[in-house]
Amino acid sequence: MIIKRICFVLFLLNASSHSVQAEDNSERQIGSCIIMPKTNCVGADLRNADLRHANLSNANLARADLRGANLVRADLRHANLKGADLRGANLESVQAWAAFFQGAKLNNANLRGGNFEFARLSGAKLIDADLQSANFEMTWFAKADLTRANLSNANLQEAKFYNADLKDAVMDGVIKRYAIFQDAYMQGCDACPHDW
Repeated sequence: MIIKRICFVLFLLNASSHSVQAEDNSERQIGSCIIMPKTNCVGADLRNADLRHANLSNANLARADLRGANLVRADLRHANLKGADLRGANLESVQAWAAFFQGAKLNNANLRGGNFEFARLSGAKLIDADLQSANFEMTWFAKADLTRANLSNANLQEAKFYNADLKDAVMDGVIKRYAIFQDAYMQGCDACPHDW
């Protein structure tokens, strides 16, 4: 009798672990966009989508509408977000190594603690964005608008800020060794390298 009960319990545990495993490996779909690596969701409507921990590495999300989306700890490595609208999105602790954000709108977005090493943010709008403690080593910010952005304690080593707008930005405690600020506008910027 006891052996039968133990076998039954083991059977239930095994069956439930298989259903959880199948659930974790299943693809999710939001509108016409399948949430998975290398997905092609150009111009997709993903407003307010819950994409926490989503694997979107190498995804094509160019011109996607991600306003208010929750991308906490999402994997965006090598993803194409050129011209995407991420206003008010939460990208906290996101992995966006070598991702493409040229011309993206990231106003009021939370990029706190994210990894944006080697990312391309040229021409991006980051007005009032929270970039605290994020890693932007070797990132391109050419002609980016960082007006009132908070970059406190961010890693900006070897980042390129050619012609960037840093008006009223906050850069307290940043690591900016070898960063380039050629022709950057820094009026009212707190702790910007005005002598660059």
